[in-house]
Parts: sequence; C-alpha cells; structure tokens
Amino acid sequence: MIYSMTAYSRKEVKGDWGSAVWEIRSVNQRYLETYFRMPEQFRGLEPVLRDRFRKRLARGKVECNLRFEANPAAKGELTINEGLAKQVIGAANQVMSLTGEESRLNPFQVMNWPGVMETPEQDMDAVNKDLLKAFDEALGDFIEARGREGENMKALIDQRLTAITEEVVKVRARMPEILTWQRERLLSKFEEAKIELEGARVEQELILLAQKSDVAEELDR
Repeated sequence: MIYSMTAYSRKEVKGDWGSAVWEIRSVNQRYLETYFRMPEQFRGLEPVLRDRFRKRLARGKVECNLRFEANPAAKGELTINEGLAKQVIGAANQVMSLTGEESRLNPFQVMNWPGVMETPEQDMDAVNKDLLKAFDEALGDFIEARGREGENMKALIDQRLTAITEEVVKVRARMPEILTWQRERLLSKFEEAKIELEGARVEQELILLAQKSDVAEELDR
C-alpha cells in the first residue's frame, strides 16, 4: 500500500481524572522527525511516544499535541497539614512577641502558606495508562488516514500514467510519418537553395536529422 506523508487524526479520552485530547498531524519530510507539545507533567511520556512513532512510521515531519484538563473533583477533599500549620502559627506568634505587637493571626494567612492545605495526589500511573491507550488509537487512525490519502494519490498517478501511455502510443504511431515529412522538407530546402549535394552527403544529413528527431529514449522513459 502507498502511504501519504500528510495526514491528521484527533482522539479524545475522558476519565475520573478529567479529559484529554490527542492531535497528530504530519507534512512531507525525507526522514522521520517528531515534535511534541504537552503539559510539563507528561513530559516523561516523550521517550515512549517517540519509540511508538519509530516502530510504525518511517518518514514525515510529525507534530503531536496533548491537551489535558484535570477534573477538580478527582483531587479529593482538602486536608490540613496540622504539624506545618502549628509551626507557622508558632513562628508568627514568636515574631509578634518580638515586635511587641498584639494582633490576632488571620487563619487564611496560615491556610495560604505553601503545604498547609493538601489534596491527595492523582494516580498518575492510571492517567498515563489511559493517555497511552488513547495515543495508540490516535496513531492507528493517523496511519489509516495516511493510507486513504495514499490510495487517492495512487488513483491519481494511475490516471496520469494511463493518459501518458495513450499519448506515447499516438507519438510512436506517427514517428514514421514525421521522419518522412522531415526528409522531404530537407530535400525541398536543398532544391530551393539550389544546393547540389552528393548522394552520400545527403544520406549523412538525413541520418543526422533522424538522430536529432529520435525520441525513442524519451518515449521509453
């Protein structure tokens, strides 16, 4: 099968973790070149993706995009890091005592301190598994699109070759007539110019003319 180097595919996947969209597109390129645009937390997938591209593609400049949107509800309930909160409060009270100021500590200031409020981490292994499965499906669709485009190109090439073959047949059929016409035209020129040449010289000129007019090689190509 003939495969085009230009194609596009899109695959959307959803899960408890949120939603994501893979997009793969390519243009002509002598060698295989892959480019990725994805959120930083998924950069670790690049070597795996490159390897999967290499196993199934040989040529083309391929661009792969991943758009990811996390589900806020999937992060679970907020929890308080009580140990860190107590340290923050103790440090704040100590600073206030040193300054001699009496002020009530705003609890939201404590909550905004990095690490005081925590949410359970998502299971990234499960997310990556779902994303890679969707990527394989997008890659499969992408290769199928290349195949369809390649078949369209093949049909167009076959159509052009058929038309060229028909023209070659016409030219081959008329070559004897063309050579005869050129011979008569050359002799007529000699007569008009009143040039008298020996028979051998005339034959040489006719042979040179035939060689210049020979398009057999071009027709074979």
